[in-house]
Formats: sequence, structure tokens, C-alpha cells
Amino acid sequence: MSGVGASDRALTRGTRRVERSLRDFGVEVLEARAGAGVSQRELGRRVGMSGTKIGRMEAGNLQTLSIRDAARVAAVLGMELHVRAYPAGPRLRDAAHAARLGRLLAPVSPPLSCRLEVALPQRPDRPPELRSWDAMLMGGGKRTAVEMEMRPRDGQAFERRIAAKLRDDAVDSFLLLVADTRGNRRMLGERPELFMDLPRLKTSSVLKLIEAGQHPPTGLVLI
Repeated sequence: MSGVGASDRALTRGTRRVERSLRDFGVEVLEARAGAGVSQRELGRRVGMSGTKIGRMEAGNLQTLSIRDAARVAAVLGMELHVRAYPAGPRLRDAAHAARLGRLLAPVSPPLSCRLEVALPQRPDRPPELRSWDAMLMGGGKRTAVEMEMRPRDGQAFERRIAAKLRDDAVDSFLLLVADTRGNRRMLGERPELFMDLPRLKTSSVLKLIEAGQHPPTGLVLI
């Protein structure tokens, strides 16, 4: 399951993204400031920073740059800062998540095999691919992608995220695992339109197929 190694890799990716973003932002600030004919000292005065700090920002060396300061600098220079987070790469998981996913994967038998945190294929015309499937069943020339959700709070957003993954990685079948809790059962019962494209599968039937080395059909499983 996801462990310390995966967490360390995620932290490394995050650190590299920050460093790259700081460099890119610094270049944008430098170009906008120079275009406006404003000195580092004057820009710093307008936003409550020193000229030296502005210089470090432009060089991408200001590791402690806050979102607040970046937004203020951008605004003074006639730019707007946008910050957002989106699903990409392995997620941080708790023990309950790992246990439920492990229950599905435990009976995997040849010719099936399984892998965790399987990255989506990289496309040459796109930025580095950071998304991954929670697990992948492979065998017989086919692949079954697996996603595990403990508390699918925003069903529509989750459906869009899965649809995007399936568009970019044409697997043969897809299993959505949802934690078998009272709250999740109530949500699925009250909102039948959620995941309506995924047939409800019996957990026992899916486990029997996997134990027999067969790919399960596409569907939703409470586990």
C-alpha cells in the first residue's frame, strides 16, 4: 500500500513544483516591473517590502514568499495571481482506506496481478502527468482500473475527475470502490443520479472473479 516512500516522492514533486513556480513568478515580476520602469526599491516601497526582497523574488530565491505578498506584488504591477489545487498524483490515505483497498486486492490470483498507484500514460503534447489510479488489475492483455473513495462528498466533481482519467487512459474496465458505511449507503440511495453509469456490483461476486483470476466488469462496489 501507499507508504513512506510514496509520501517522500510526493513531497519531492511538490518541492520541485514550488521551486519552478517561484522562478516563473520571479521572471514575470521582473518583466512587468522593468516594463513599467519601476525600480526594485520603489516596487518594494509600494507593497511594504524591501528592494532586496524584491530582487530575491525576481531571482526565484525567495523561498518564504507568501501568497499574500505575491498577490500584492502582482496587483501593483497590473497582474492577477491565481492559485488553485487540483487532483493529481497519489493521495494521502488513512488506514481504513488502505484496509478496504487491500480487501479487494488480497484474493488476486494468476493470471491477474495488481499494482498500486499506477500513473496515467504520459502524452507528449501535455505537461508531466501526475495523476494515477489507486490500483490496477492486469492480466490476459486487459487492464482494470480501481479507485477507492471513503467519503465521496461531491459526487459530480468526482464523476468529472474519473471521466477525465478514463478519457486519457482507455482501460478495459473500471471499478469504483466506495466505503460501505451508513452515510454512503444513504447518499447513494437518496441520489440515484450519482454514478448512474456504473452498475452496482455485489462485493462477493467481484471477489470471486478476482480470486479466479478474472477481470471484474465495470461497476460500483460497496466494500
